[in-house]
Amino acid sequence: MRVYYFFCSFFYFVKQVFTKKHYHIIFYAPHHFNRGKNSENFFFKDLLVSCKMHDLSFLYLEEPDVYSNQKRSKIAIPFDFIYYLIVFLRKFMRLEMSYIDKDKKIGSFIRKIFFKNITFDNYITISQSMLSFFNGVNSDAKRFDLQHGTIHAEKESYLFEGVVSSNLQENDVTLLLSGNAYKDVLIKNETANYFQNHIKVIGISSFNNNIISSKPNKNVLVSLQFTHDHSKDENRQIADSLEKQIKEESTFHFYLKNHPRFNNEMGLTRFLSLPNVSLISEDLKYSFDKCSFHLTSYSTVTFEASLQGIPTCFLQTDSIKMSIFNRQYNYPFYKYSLSDLYNNYSVCSLETKQWAKQFYQPFCEESFLKSLKNA
Repeated sequence: MRVYYFFCSFFYFVKQVFTKKHYHIIFYAPHHFNRGKNSENFFFKDLLVSCKMHDLSFLYLEEPDVYSNQKRSKIAIPFDFIYYLIVFLRKFMRLEMSYIDKDKKIGSFIRKIFFKNITFDNYITISQSMLSFFNGVNSDAKRFDLQHGTIHAEKESYLFEGVVSSNLQENDVTLLLSGNAYKDVLIKNETANYFQNHIKVIGISSFNNNIISSKPNKNVLVSLQFTHDHSKDENRQIADSLEKQIKEESTFHFYLKNHPRFNNEMGLTRFLSLPNVSLISEDLKYSFDKCSFHLTSYSTVTFEASLQGIPTCFLQTDSIKMSIFNRQYNYPFYKYSLSDLYNNYSVCSLETKQWAKQFYQPFCEESFLKSLKNA
């Protein structure tokens, strides 16, 4: 299947050498963000609809991810050929060059062949993918990074010890954020004034709100975070804390949901052998309908659950980065156990929903359109 997408990508870009086309926007994202039904990328959903409604032309390119089991998009153009060409060309760049300069230079080179007839005004990516490359392809385009998860003052790809990421600064990137609370966290903790002029709050797709029940069930959705992003020790800490929680709260039933990028970094047999544990593979809507509680180390599902009035209990580890919901987001019931949440369910549900609305506001089409160049 990878070979199929590679050749689809190859033929597409070879064809573009002979076809001139201008786009208002290039959308770009790794395919592990295809987490919706029919392999839909929910992060781009509202933006693509807005483009269609306002006759803004766009090209949606999809980067391959060998670590992901997610299916490929049915509407995106595979970027596989160019992606692997970039990876290959990086090996011939001078070692002393920064990765930013390397990708800019590669982008400038590839532009002369495969992008000489593809022009664009704006570039929107997720997870800052290929920012420098597309800067090299077109330095006049306006570059954006669309928020896909939590952002905080110690996330090095955004901000660390008050200093804004070089990848953002050198590529002059504007962040498209989901809520004012995230904007406040970044501006409050930076030492310069970069974010003051490089953030647009556009909101995010709204979630259907559940009617908060005064009689919750004892089903717990567990958002697992066993990924290669963590060290073996970090994954072990999460596993040990989870097992302890399951055994201590034996009156609850735990439904384990793997992370989208889970690749068997941690075996689940130790959990599934327990009588009050099951796997769940359905989407979040089904999971939220089934479960009155959410358990995680620091998953962004916390926000989605909170918007549904579902309170979260947090696994306790020694990792500082896993305590961001306490240190930076001020989650109102961070220290509560599942039993505490159960005994105060109505109050916890209402307050956690209000807390989440500061971070995730409804999508504002006007703010999105105003942020674009030449829109």
